[in-house]
Amino acid sequence: MFENYYGKSSALKLYVRRVLITEEFDDLMPRYLNFIKGVVDSDDLPLNVSREQLQQMKMIKVMSKKLVRKALEIIKQMADEEDEEEEDEYEDEKDGNKADDEKEKEDDEEKKD
Repeated sequence: MFENYYGKSSALKLYVRRVLITEEFDDLMPRYLNFIKGVVDSDDLPLNVSREQLQQMKMIKVMSKKLVRKALEIIKQMADEEDEEEEDEYEDEKDGNKADDEKEKEDDEEKKD
């Protein structure tokens, strides 16, 4: 996951009204989130825009903040779901061990009688 930290740029493509503006736009995501791939389509940007203009636009900074916030929120949500699944598996395993212990006790009592 982190092997691309210094090398490859982010895999986000920037579209404006379904028209491709740039395939690699490093200003949308910080380097530590460069493993995220996707498409950003905006209606707020002009179609006739150069890379220099994009880098200076305030709207790009706002989009970047929102993308980072949303990406971190989704990662946190995925981690919480994974924790819940692991907790459920642990509880199921724990309940299964209790049931096995109870069966063994019953079998032992039957053998004694």
